[in-house]
Amino acid sequence: MDCSTSGPIVSLGTVVNATSCSIADGSIGVSASAGKEPYLFAINGLPAQADGSFKNLSAGAYTLSVTDANGCSSFVENVAIKASDFKFTTQLIGDSDCLGGNGQVTVNVEQLNPPYSYRLGTGSFGESNVFAALATGTYGITVKDNNGCSVNLSVTVPRAFSGVSWENDVRPIIVKSCALSGCHNGDSRSDLRVFDNAKFYAASIKSKTRDRSMPREGTLKQSEIDLISCWVDDGAVAN
Repeated sequence: MDCSTSGPIVSLGTVVNATSCSIADGSIGVSASAGKEPYLFAINGLPAQADGSFKNLSAGAYTLSVTDANGCSSFVENVAIKASDFKFTTQLIGDSDCLGGNGQVTVNVEQLNPPYSYRLGTGSFGESNVFAALATGTYGITVKDNNGCSVNLSVTVPRAFSGVSWENDVRPIIVKSCALSGCHNGDSRSDLRVFDNAKFYAASIKSKTRDRSMPREGTLKQSEIDLISCWVDDGAVAN
């Protein structure tokens, strides 16, 4: 099954801010459509639940997901809950370096109880509110103020246009590992060396190389899988 075309769709509903940094009374509502019922909803990777209403939330930034009965998932990211004594925004720069990481997150906090300190993941706290050289993905950022308020942010760095080339990067991978006898060389299955065919099946190619069900021998390097994914995310262009 191609989850990119037949998976669920998650929609953000009402977001209620918390009263203060010390009171966890914020809430987020999400709903789901498409895909196959029943749905399971989750927030920040915590155990899933049967409904899309999340209550008793502290100030912070959240990632929410819905997973359908076929195991396909959809996400809504960077959902902010603020508080009277903790108001913030996040500025994101997408990652355009497919095999490295040049994304960036800047956390802008209204200076209500300065000074503030910032930490990425389990690293050390510091004064800088800017985190650079980040690959596409979701990161935990913690912010502390002068009154002992500690707020956790789940922030997702988006994928920016990478410029991965069909002709120079992706097609050689397909020629080497996919367009083999009995596979995608045009004899019994679509010839994926042909751009129009590869574009038509682009989402499936990305999904099946990422879960290593294709090629059957599982011979692709991680860098090759990443190049295919970036090309697909770019729109599977004929470059």
